[in-house]
Amino acid sequence: MLPSLTFYFAGFFLAATVHGASITPDGVPSGFEQPTVPARNRTDFDTIFAEITESTTLSTRSPKDIHIAARQARATPKFFELTFGPIGAANNADGYMGFVSLETYDVNACATSCNTRGFDSSSGPCIFFNIWTAVVNGSATSTVCSLYNTVTDNSTATNTGQGDLVVTASRGYSRKSLIQDGSFQDYTCIVTQTNGCPFTPSKFWTRFVPAGYDFVLVNNNPAHSGTSSAFFFFSPPSPDAYAYGSTLDYALPTNAVAGKTYVISFFYTNSNLFPAPANLTGPLVSALWNGVSVIDAPQVGPETFNGLSFMNIIAEVVAQGDDTFTLKNGVAFPHAMYVDDIAIFEKWY
Repeated sequence: MLPSLTFYFAGFFLAATVHGASITPDGVPSGFEQPTVPARNRTDFDTIFAEITESTTLSTRSPKDIHIAARQARATPKFFELTFGPIGAANNADGYMGFVSLETYDVNACATSCNTRGFDSSSGPCIFFNIWTAVVNGSATSTVCSLYNTVTDNSTATNTGQGDLVVTASRGYSRKSLIQDGSFQDYTCIVTQTNGCPFTPSKFWTRFVPAGYDFVLVNNNPAHSGTSSAFFFFSPPSPDAYAYGSTLDYALPTNAVAGKTYVISFFYTNSNLFPAPANLTGPLVSALWNGVSVIDAPQVGPETFNGLSFMNIIAEVVAQGDDTFTLKNGVAFPHAMYVDDIAIFEKWY
């Protein structure tokens, strides 16, 4: 059994008995206080609308012509699927990566902008785009292609325009992933366990928790997107305690096509367990493809803890058929960290 531990989470001082702790109605161990996540970039409508308004070349097409062109451009581009639209509101969501002005309502051109958008560990790849046409005083002025590193739906399409500028023919497209519910939005927490929400029942994920000091908790944790994430905790009671490595397994068939190359992508945080252990070498969490580790997500520092800033990490894999995907908790050093927005995309670059 774990002794009482004193630690910090993202600046909050906490004292808790981790192993054997009672579970609160929220499905988290008593004594835990969830840290917060800094606000992320949202659509910069000020810049978009300013560029449209300042444009001196206005199209003579009528709104009717615009909708005809939009209907003709409905073919879904490779790697993507239609998420919403057409509607009369533009997307205003987290994960904004900028926009491109298009000469015509060209969904494939917008998809190409998303596919070729540069990315790094801070942003992650472009996985969602919103294309729409601005109509000012009855004339089409510009077709806007906004890019995002987070998938969303029509619930965030809330901007209908301003003044004489009206948003029309707005469509959202998401990059297709083999993983369903990689952001952990579909779960039921049954508060009966001593080590957190068991995520039961779930048709998407199953977990193996071997010990009270080595567990995965899926709940309303700080998230990269949405309201939930997976929390990975490892803090053995002594250096010689057995290191198990709890796991979170994708429960459904991935349906990866044998021979095709895919990109595994997810966001994770540094450990927020303080004081930091002396040794920070080794993975916080590993991604296993068919039981073989293909990603070892490291602590970035080694001594600078970045709070709850989510980082992206990716790896390419080749499908063999009947492929499996697992996240395995690291056991190299004590840690407490979060994982969110897991996806497996067909390689697009």
